[in-house]
Amino acid sequence: EGFLLHGEPVPEKSLLITFDDGFLDNYLHALPALHTYGHKGVVFAVSGRLEPGEEPRVSLAELLAGRAGDHPHVRRPLRKNAHGFTVRTDIFCNHAEVRAMEASGSIAVASHSHGHMGVFTGPEFTSFVSPGNRGRTFYLTEHGYFWGLPGFKVGPGLQHRAFLPNPELLDSLRRLVPASEEEALAFFAVEENVRALRSLVTRFADTMGRFESDEERRERMWREIAGGKAELEAILGHEVKSFCWPWGHFCQEAHALAREAGFSLLFTTKEGANPPSQPLAVCRFKAKAQSGAWLVSRLRVYARPVLGMLYA
Repeated sequence: EGFLLHGEPVPEKSLLITFDDGFLDNYLHALPALHTYGHKGVVFAVSGRLEPGEEPRVSLAELLAGRAGDHPHVRRPLRKNAHGFTVRTDIFCNHAEVRAMEASGSIAVASHSHGHMGVFTGPEFTSFVSPGNRGRTFYLTEHGYFWGLPGFKVGPGLQHRAFLPNPELLDSLRRLVPASEEEALAFFAVEENVRALRSLVTRFADTMGRFESDEERRERMWREIAGGKAELEAILGHEVKSFCWPWGHFCQEAHALAREAGFSLLFTTKEGANPPSQPLAVCRFKAKAQSGAWLVSRLRVYARPVLGMLYA
């Protein structure tokens, strides 16, 4: 923080490891590893995804030391559901775990927005949301996710102006297409039902929806940025000054709102070096399943003679 904000010197070969989203493996696996090897890290948590809980689950270090308790399996988040579809089943840290990470001195916790929400970017679509494989963790918009919804393109919520589907259309779709996955599978298996769905949407061709106003856009972004900050501060019990852009994308207005909310450090997913006293577009590079030689080469590119940032 001192280096990025004020240009204060840091030790040679300094590296900060960052983790996006706040998944439970940050506490169960990353925290013990960082503590063992004397590294420091930051978890950028999606505050709205953090789970209630006043007791930490058993970490890998505790498990290996012989402590019994709840140690969820988090290494393979892609699982088969009851209907055979591969879906993401990520588990996030709870309130006690993010506080414990900070108390350890090895990991600080910062903000990654309230919900990591996307927005519809326009009225165009070619298909409908139906039961199937789902490999993404963050796919929601403020309109929810339900069977029969037109497959509008979704973009980062802090970058785009949102397209708002006609509420009457959404209500009609919910009445037509069953909410349960099993019933929705049966619905889409009947061609007559699909034709009825397309016919319904066609009736709204000229009134599909509208784009949000400037005021609506600002209020929505403020909820994500400032709302997430306030929520995380209530969990941690102290001010949060660092923010990481969801998906690494933002617009000029979102950038101004982040500054207005009180963030002084803004992290991106852009690769590059970090000169001192440049806190509003902090660069990082992504950890990959590559060799140690690859990692050393990246560090040589980005971490000399300035601070390097690695994210996972």
